[in-house]
Amino acid sequence: MNEYLKIIAQKAKLDDIIVKTHKSGNRQVTNRYSKWEMVCTHTARRSFATNMYKRGLSTLAIMQITGHTTDKSFMSYIKITKEENALMILEQFKQ
Repeated sequence: MNEYLKIIAQKAKLDDIIVKTHKSGNRQVTNRYSKWEMVCTHTARRSFATNMYKRGLSTLAIMQITGHTTDKSFMSYIKITKEENALMILEQFKQ
């Protein structure tokens, strides 16, 4: 499944460079990857949750799909910036 997701991501031209650094013993190792190389089922799950949240689907509905059991764990899981959150709140008040 992950191999197929990488093929899709590559065809979608997700070519941004991702730099990952980790320690190996006493030295620091830095690797560079194309974004498509990093895509996996977890990426798809997290993207789904974030995109559905941004579209206004209720957190309860998304949590039932993703399997999250608490609001706290769900909110730390999705990738929403403070600015995006503020804009979403503003949109709610406009309605």
